[in-house]
Amino acid sequence: MKLREWQEKAFPLWWAKKRGIIKVVTGGGKTFFAIHCLKKYLEESPKKSILIVVPSIALLDQWYEGLSQHFNDKEISLNGGGEQAASIKKICITTIDSLKNIIQEIVAEETLLIVDECHKIGTEKRGEMLTNKWHATLGLSATPERDYDDNFYIIIKKILGDIIFDYDYIDAREDEVIVNFKLLYGYAALLPDEEDQYKKFTKSIQRRAATIGGQDMNDYPLKMLIFNRARLVKNSKNRIPYGLELIQKYKRESWIVFTENKKQAKEFNNVINKKGFKSGIYNTDLNDDERQENLDAFKSGQLNVLVSCTALDEGFDMPEADGAMILSASSSKRQRIQRMGRVLRITANKENALIVTVYSSKTEYEKLREESNRYKLEGVPVKWQQMTL
Repeated sequence: MKLREWQEKAFPLWWAKKRGIIKVVTGGGKTFFAIHCLKKYLEESPKKSILIVVPSIALLDQWYEGLSQHFNDKEISLNGGGEQAASIKKICITTIDSLKNIIQEIVAEETLLIVDECHKIGTEKRGEMLTNKWHATLGLSATPERDYDDNFYIIIKKILGDIIFDYDYIDAREDEVIVNFKLLYGYAALLPDEEDQYKKFTKSIQRRAATIGGQDMNDYPLKMLIFNRARLVKNSKNRIPYGLELIQKYKRESWIVFTENKKQAKEFNNVINKKGFKSGIYNTDLNDDERQENLDAFKSGQLNVLVSCTALDEGFDMPEADGAMILSASSSKRQRIQRMGRVLRITANKENALIVTVYSSKTEYEKLREESNRYKLEGVPVKWQQMTL
């Protein structure tokens, strides 16, 4: 399989120092690119080894499947998800949580470290485990920067190096690497009593901020006011009925729905099944077999809606889906990018994808308006609407 144009451009940038982070949109082909890099690395240095660190079992399996097309089983060891590497082979794939079992056996000076979804290593404990004199490094993520702390600079960059190539949704859309997509933002108005509470919280936040001289998030009373206002918005009663209304109105082959929490997922799943959809849940309330059964049913078309909280954020290829709905109010910029990517992969019968975000507050609106303006400037169709009360 031939490298895509962006991969041809990115490879010499990484090869020059064999260090750095490739920031690539979900669905852009970062795993294929990384396999190309590690093959070239082993061709030049056949005595060296590869350590691939991933955040989930799903990605462990995907990496194994991809590498099996180029290497035989004797060269690959797995560590994580019930597998524990008896011995470290030429290429070792491990989940970040199982890395502690084998890290002492890795000779960093003789190893290319590849970290997929590398924003996940930005904690003190994980950073400490991976800080070493690696012979080469490669980080992969659609969202390597962390918008909730400075650990990209403190931890991730020190281990893996700078971001050396950036390939976003706009680039991928222009190159026809992902399908064309449309954005719909739907306003699920707060109920009158919810609106009154929201205004009271907002005034209290403003008063507290004025008292302490700014929004210092270490101030516990201020933190609790912001938390309680956010909880009110997350649990607003119109989110689920409006989400259902939009799915009924905008016909798609299949939908992935991201909810705020397991309770909301269960409620939405119950409601949409009563309306004639074939929907299932994917979260940790189900055991491994039940989750896999629902995932397989969705991929085969037996289910046309799959409802989740965060379990599908990373590491799942869902090319079958052409609709994504984000019901959750608290999704970060990173989560939004990951979730959008679940439905943007190209398949033979997919003409375009629709990404719907349901929001209920001014705070959410301001964040989404900034996002929509950026995409609109690049020619992405954007629509705003509100529920009929």
